[in-house]
Amino acid sequence: MTLERVAEGVDRWVMPEAAMNAYVIASAGEALVVDPGTLPSRASALREAIEARGDRVVGVVVTHAHWDHFLAIEAFADVPSFAHPAAIEHIHAHPDEHRAAAVASLHEGTEQGTEVELWRMQVPAPSVPIEREHALLVGDLRVTLEPLDAAHTAGDLLVHVDPVDVTITGDVVEVGADPQWDAESDLRGWLSVLTHLRVHGRTTLLPGHGDPADGARLEHHRRLFDAQLASSELPEGDAAD
Repeated sequence: MTLERVAEGVDRWVMPEAAMNAYVIASAGEALVVDPGTLPSRASALREAIEARGDRVVGVVVTHAHWDHFLAIEAFADVPSFAHPAAIEHIHAHPDEHRAAAVASLHEGTEQGTEVELWRMQVPAPSVPIEREHALLVGDLRVTLEPLDAAHTAGDLLVHVDPVDVTITGDVVEVGADPQWDAESDLRGWLSVLTHLRVHGRTTLLPGHGDPADGARLEHHRRLFDAQLASSELPEGDAAD
């Protein structure tokens, strides 16, 4: 694992667990981590790489409350951590559920000791709820945290980075595989977020999984959700054989 430059002032560190993208926004000796991943040992290695190049971690952002994005937050317990209020509430309420989901997902082919680390570690929730748009300065970069209405989850957060014209999307946008939804997801709300991103998202979209994208990826997601909604709304008895 290494830090890979994906935009001016923004690097990616791909975690082995679920190939999740952790991002580092850095400028003038300061660094903000977006999505620390699953295992504190991995997040600690990321932090060591950041500090080895002379940057001081000033905070961590969690884009949503799915295990592969936030479980390792204890590696950054000494700095402020930001998330949507609904995400914080969910993490507080279901720590063992998130751990169990990680263990179940990683059961095949996991490294020796990984499951033990998952069950022994703490699962603290982020400390700062973002109820409305909130701007941070990271060196010379302006980072805007934008909470969303229900979409991929009940508590998604966008991270806009200016003037480098980047939006970190969490799993509201995915690349390399189709977006994932479950009973918690709100596809109509997600469609609204896609429209919002088309207008207010920055030129480069950095997804939770996969390579950087642009607005064309939003249309791919829209087609999938439109088809899913159309299928689920067929009158009873009219489903295709």
